[in-house]
Amino acid sequence: MSTIRKLYRSILLILSIIIGVLITIIFLRNTRPPHGIATTVVSTWLRLSARIFGVRVKTFGTALPERTLFVANHISWLDILILGDLLPIHFLSKHEVKTMPVLGWLATRAGTLYIKRGNKDSASESSSEITAVLKQQHNSLIFAEGTTTDGHIKKFHSRMMQSAIDAHAMVQPVAIFYPVRNPKTQKREINPVSLFMGDTTIGESFDLIARAPSIEVEVHFLKPIDSTNITRNEVAQHAYEEVVDAIISIKKRS
Repeated sequence: MSTIRKLYRSILLILSIIIGVLITIIFLRNTRPPHGIATTVVSTWLRLSARIFGVRVKTFGTALPERTLFVANHISWLDILILGDLLPIHFLSKHEVKTMPVLGWLATRAGTLYIKRGNKDSASESSSEITAVLKQQHNSLIFAEGTTTDGHIKKFHSRMMQSAIDAHAMVQPVAIFYPVRNPKTQKREINPVSLFMGDTTIGESFDLIARAPSIEVEVHFLKPIDSTNITRNEVAQHAYEEVVDAIISIKKRS
């Protein structure tokens, strides 16, 4: 059954990508404003793409509407589909994504910004680009750990937080988690199917996700942070603590 499930999901995904290319040509111009038909169309496409994989999303809290730097933890490539549906945002992604066939072009046309890991000049340029986006009343999102994790949150990097300070924008932490109940302990843990980290390839991750009957995900929009009169290190630490506390609460919930 899982092989059949993977097959029809693969077919649906190919069709979704073809539709995405057409949507991108018609509606997107390397940006994604907080409102408008283009944003609505993109959100719908991302939502339907996530549903191909049986993703069921539960949201908690309220996202700020505009001029906000969202700061999230990162677990899976599914995060992009889920958060991109819920939020009209400019993602900050590693530069390698830009060079990916088709997907890189789609991401760029959707307003994705890029950073070369370990390059200080690139980090400064990316921060400036996020600042410009925020000053236009748009939103941006960064995965502040700089990598994917298994839900054990790593330190949030503070460099990109400067963009919100420079733009006098709000910062809103976001916690994302894929819960599943352990049949032996009855405790809530992270769904191992969702993990995309370490030596796992995109092909291996796709295989696991495509074969899974369904995947539950929780997205928590946490208390916003006013970036006025605060350092970027303080912003990063505050956001980190908010997300860590949220993940702990998710695991404890019965």
